Amino acid sequence: MMQHRKCMLPFLNIILTTFAREPSCPAFSRYDFEERLLERVIRNELVIETMLKEIRETVKVIKEDRSKLEESLNGLEKMNTEINREIKGALQGGLKNMSDSDLMERMQEEMRTKVDDAVKTAKINISEAVADLILNASMTVLKMNKENELLKGTILIQ
Repeated sequence: MMQHRKCMLPFLNIILTTFAREPSCPAFSRYDFEERLLERVIRNELVIETMLKEIRETVKVIKEDRSKLEESLNGLEKMNTEINREIKGALQGGLKNMSDSDLMERMQEEMRTKVDDAVKTAKINISEAVADLILNASMTVLKMNKENELLKGTILIQ
């Protein structure tokens, strides 16, 4: 038992000196935390700048598509008025040459119906395209907001 104590004392002394020299946690410099935090902030800033660039590009595309749709709608409306004017002119000229006014009225009504159907179909197509465009834009904005909130959350957590 006595020999155990004699051996134990130098053994404990060696263990204590070993642990005293090497700390259990790695030694960090004084500014290590600030440096890591600054790196994270810079990375997040780059991500946010990229998201902002993507949002701006999306908005630009949306504006271009909207202007194209408006131009198409204006063109269709002009075409509708021109066709109506031509129909009226043709029908009025036909009425002068024909004795049967009922036939001309039916032809006029058929032409008007065809033109109105064509314009309605075009307006519906344009409305659907605008709705899809707005939906895509709003989904993109929501996605960017979620990513932004996630990035803010990671900054606040750490």
